[in-house]
Parts: sequence; C-alpha cells; structure tokens
Amino acid sequence: MKPPSIANNRMKTGSHRIVGSGLFALDIVVRTDGMVLPPALGGSAGNVLSILGAMGWKPTPVGTLGDDFAAKIVRRDFAKVKADLRFIQPSAERDTPVVYQHQMPSQNDRTHRFSFACPNCGTRRAPHWDEEGLTAAACSALPKASVFFFDRPTLLGVALAEYHKQSGALVVFEPSAIGDDQNLFARAVRSSHIIKYADDRISCLAAFDLQSVLVEIQTCGADGLRFRAPSIANRWMRLGAYNLPYVQDTAGSGDWCTAGMIFDLFDGGANPKMITDHNILTRALTFGQALSTLNCMTEGARGLLATWSPSRIIRSARELSTLRLNTHCVKSLQLSTRVSELCLEALAYDASQRTTMARSDAGSLPCCPTF
Repeated sequence: MKPPSIANNRMKTGSHRIVGSGLFALDIVVRTDGMVLPPALGGSAGNVLSILGAMGWKPTPVGTLGDDFAAKIVRRDFAKVKADLRFIQPSAERDTPVVYQHQMPSQNDRTHRFSFACPNCGTRRAPHWDEEGLTAAACSALPKASVFFFDRPTLLGVALAEYHKQSGALVVFEPSAIGDDQNLFARAVRSSHIIKYADDRISCLAAFDLQSVLVEIQTCGADGLRFRAPSIANRWMRLGAYNLPYVQDTAGSGDWCTAGMIFDLFDGGANPKMITDHNILTRALTFGQALSTLNCMTEGARGLLATWSPSRIIRSARELSTLRLNTHCVKSLQLSTRVSELCLEALAYDASQRTTMARSDAGSLPCCPTF
C-alpha cells in the first residue's frame, strides 16, 4: 500500500511552525528536601512546542488557560521562545493546570512522581478539555504549519489534527492514554501520520486501524524504543537506549525525543514525505534519543535548556547521534566515553545551581492559592 502523502513543507528551520494543543501547564519541581525550582511552563504539548521554539521553530499553542498567575508564567515562558500566543485564550472560569513534580530519593527506581494536588492544601488544578468552541475560529485563522502536535484525544485536538492533515502538515499524536471515548481516539489515530506512546501507558494499539499511520513508535523506558511503518509493513525495529552513568531526572525525556525527531526530520535534509524510509527515521529518532539522554542528566522536564544554550544542545546531540550511527552500536566505547564526559559537565553545572538555590531560594513550597 502506498503511504499517505504529506505536502512538502521544506523551509529554513527558522520558518518552520509547529501548532499544538493538549496539556499546557505550570510545572513545579519539589525536591526531596522541600526546596522547589522556579515554576515553569510544562505539560507534554507545552514541552514539545517550547523545546522546538528554543531550537528556532515558531510554536503556536492552541487552547484555554485560566486568568491567573500560573497562566502568566506559562505565557511568559512561551514568549521567551517567541511563540505565537494569539490562540491561547484566558478564561476566568477555570484554573490553569498546575503539575507538582515530586522528586524521589536516589535509591528509588523512579526519579519522580506527578500530582495535580497542592502538597499544602490538597487543592487540585487539573486540566479541562471542554474547548471545542475554539475549533472553528482556530482553524479559519491559524497560519500554515509544518507540524501539528497533540497529546490528548480531545474534540479540539482531533478537529485540529484533521484540519492540519488536510492542509498538508505532518500530524504527530502522542497520547498518554486511550481515554474513555474509543471512537474519538480512533478519529485521532486516523488523522495522524506519526503516533508515539509509552509502553507503560499503552501496551499496544491493535484494536485500532493503523493503515493510515505512517509511523508507530513505542518507547520502552530504559530499553529504548521500537518503531514500525504500519501502512507498508508490520516489522518492528528497535533502538536501544544510550548508556548513562548517572540519571538525574527522567521527566520530559519523551518530550525531548519527540521534539528532536521532528527537528531532525525537517532539518536533516529529508523530505517529510519520506519519513517511512528506515535510514531517515532511524537518524531522526537517534537524534531525539540523544536529546532525551542529555536532559536526563539535568533536573526538570526542560532542565537542559537551563543548563546549556540551544546551539550547544543541538551540537552535543548531533555529536552523540552521529557517533552512534557511525559505530552502529549503542554500547561502543567511544560513545559511552563521550556520554560520560557530557554527563560530568551537566552534573557540575547542576551542583552549582543547587548551591545557588541553597543560598538564595531555600524557602518552603508556596501554597497553591498564590497561583
């Protein structure tokens, strides 16, 4: 079967636009000693769009935030990467989602756990998905995009995905769960070119028709990921994870992998029509895994952006992915040595940041009404 076509949106990197909908939230990292990192933009959609924004793309988030202090921080962080904020509407009738990332002791298998509940008062500021009223206005006014990304099978997200697929954009769907409405999820699948999900959230998508999907990607934690092209073959290909001497925090690792894959597909000279090509897709996913690995050496979902400049991040990830592709082995000595060197650099910066925080911001977690 011939893969579905995607319009050729090749442009210079600075001209690429990614439109996205889904979880835009305020992230608060709570350390084991009670100290907190400065609140920042988060959520899967928020992370993917802002990472690509830092790497030179034009992010365009679509959705609704509260008319509150948390929304101001989310909008501020989007503005830092020159996002187009015309399609984020404020609403006094809802709260901006606030996600508390509780860091776990180092002896734990997991580095963190997430909660929408304030640790002080228990108030939950969870997202609401009743944004279908935005759809018609957004579709008629949105500028042309290279990519549409969504992380939830919502009425708004699916309608925008269908619109962008018809408009020639590459549609990337990264669900965290199938949800209660399987018909809506099936629509989301049919509207997507690339579907990426974690095996600890969704075991498989066998119940859904994937014939219109160009690429299916399943991440497998420490075991790396596997991918296939359902529209032309059913054979899974596996990419192992980079070996890390030390993991600081795995939060946001999947978002970095997605952003890196998208960046490389458009930046590496490949026409997006050819994303089912094994070599092109392997290169893009290897680059995404390198970004994910680098961020695991820092704290927070986008900690890498607080550690290094975007140009250094891209350069380091390109170095790692090129080494891996050239050696054809994730466990090569040269690659492992370079990963260890970069890890030490990131850890040294993190240690200095911890000292600075201990001196200047050692207060306790503020209660959520401040948001």
